[in-house]
Amino acid sequence: MDSRGYYAIFGISQDANFQEIKKSYRKLAKKYHPDRNKSPHAEETIKKINEAFEILSDKRKRKQYDLESSNIFDQKDQNNDEEEGNSSNKQMNSYKFASADSKSNVGYDNLFLDTIRSRFHIIIEPSLCLAFGGCESIAPKVFVVDKSKHINPKARVESETADTLDRIIMAAQACPTKAIKIIDRYTGHQIYP
Repeated sequence: MDSRGYYAIFGISQDANFQEIKKSYRKLAKKYHPDRNKSPHAEETIKKINEAFEILSDKRKRKQYDLESSNIFDQKDQNNDEEEGNSSNKQMNSYKFASADSKSNVGYDNLFLDTIRSRFHIIIEPSLCLAFGGCESIAPKVFVVDKSKHINPKARVESETADTLDRIIMAAQACPTKAIKIIDRYTGHQIYP
């Protein structure tokens, strides 16, 4: 299991080779670089991308990361009636992994990172977006409307994870032309419209 979400950040499998990691890193670094992306979340996002790349691009660190991830999450119970002693050992292993004095800790305080991609993919249909701005007023951290822009779409998705799904759907419903589509990445079903 991907304990800190590094593989999920890059959208790659745990079997990915260096070229796949590097390609994904470059794509995300270009997209979220603070000089190109004026989102207030861009700086934090690029830090997560760089952390993930530092670990996954180094064979030794990646092996340690995979090993620690499997030790924490994939420990199999010997039986269903686990004794308290075994339970405390698992907690201790988790503590050792995340603690500052751990030899296996690779220098990061947070055990879990937020992933860049949300479960729901938000698409703005260019031919339908007329920049009414209803989406931006309801979910300003998700949608940004640039009314000075001369080509469509004038609205863009700033962050798919910056608000709740309910608010994002409300913002999509505020669009009179139904230019905003919301798709469930897990099932592929279109949630809205």
